[in-house]
Amino acid sequence: MDQDIWQNILDKLEENITPKTFKTWFYETKLVDITDTALTVQVGTAFTANYLNHNYTDMLSEISYAIYKKKYEVLFIAQKTRSHKETKAKEEEKGNGVMANMSLNDKYSFEQFVVGRNNNFAYSAAYSVAESPGNNYNPLFIYGESGMGKTHLMQSIGNWVLRNGRNYKIYYTTSEEFTIEMIEAIRGNRMSDFRNKFRKVDLLLVDDVHFLSRKEGTQEEFFHTFNTLFERRKQIVLTSDRPPKDIPDLENRLVTRFESGLLADLKNPDFETRVAILKKKADPEKAQLSDEIIHFIAENITSSVRALEGSLIRILAYSSYNKLKAEEITPELARDILSDMISEVKKEITLDNITQQVCNYYGLTIPALVDKTRKQSIAFPRQIAMYLANLLIPSLSLKEIAEYYKRKDHTTVLHAKRMIENQFNDDNEFRAEIERLIKKIRDR
Repeated sequence: MDQDIWQNILDKLEENITPKTFKTWFYETKLVDITDTALTVQVGTAFTANYLNHNYTDMLSEISYAIYKKKYEVLFIAQKTRSHKETKAKEEEKGNGVMANMSLNDKYSFEQFVVGRNNNFAYSAAYSVAESPGNNYNPLFIYGESGMGKTHLMQSIGNWVLRNGRNYKIYYTTSEEFTIEMIEAIRGNRMSDFRNKFRKVDLLLVDDVHFLSRKEGTQEEFFHTFNTLFERRKQIVLTSDRPPKDIPDLENRLVTRFESGLLADLKNPDFETRVAILKKKADPEKAQLSDEIIHFIAENITSSVRALEGSLIRILAYSSYNKLKAEEITPELARDILSDMISEVKKEITLDNITQQVCNYYGLTIPALVDKTRKQSIAFPRQIAMYLANLLIPSLSLKEIAEYYKRKDHTTVLHAKRMIENQFNDDNEFRAEIERLIKKIRDR
């Protein structure tokens, strides 16, 4: 009977998320305890438990209320895993001596990475991989626009293993460097050495794999390197500025292998995360900047983490050169210092703008779009608007999007997201339509 309660909740949940998401996170869950107010559910790993506790407990409570008129508090716990002491003893049987190439930047660490809603999933996945390379998520594929922190997270994995591992051969490179080394190996008749170098590592970190695009020979070699490491249960971590399926002219066999592990995306940080990043960056510099200036930067520089850090460095350099005190750096002065950076920043994307652009595109009025009607000619554009809101404004919760479009609850947004994503993946013409809409919204 108790298991039936959890199964009924799962059945309802399955209706509101994609089949792939359900299979990834909920397929092997098991109810292990139940009280009048709470359900305790066991999952395979600590990372899975952490992710589900962070992202799905509110939704599951709402579903339980819809079914049983009772909001169960859901707690996910991991199966008992080998203790740190046992792991350390096991590793020491192999002997000491971590090896890594010298390309890792020791400034990149998990401690220095600022976690927010835009990157929590990727951070948790990377940390899990660092704790147990080759066991949890292989390959780990981290993607996002330039300057979002992909290299930081990737190298944090290498540096963590470097400090805590035993007998791990770690190698960090970029796809371009991989290509150059391969070309040099071919010229020098040293392909055997090249293959041994990359196929005998325990942790391979490859940045910017989107540059494999249109390089047939490099893709062939990388395919065999990937297979060899994967079959030996060696950890592979990859980064790209886009998901595998969106890399042009990437062989399908590489796409499927890249997607066989875990995909984790990094989105634009929200305002609170931008403030935290600036404060974290300013602290080692012992910078005396007022909260007013920190907030000014966070409000005006929104394109990437790299741009945030660059704007902070510019203000600190100006302040140091002119021997200014903290109180002498005003928002007006900061605007003047950052004038070229701020002028290039596009207006913030809002729900109003997304809605207006969708209405213009489909010949609708805003009142018609948010009306309760289920006519396909209106419901479908509304689903597109909700999908775009979730995609382009990552700081918004599903509940906030649902409320804006006057929907009953966040499950409506989840359903819209699933429907649009499915058609986006299956229909090239529709995909082009969505991309045109996104361009209109961003370039307004």
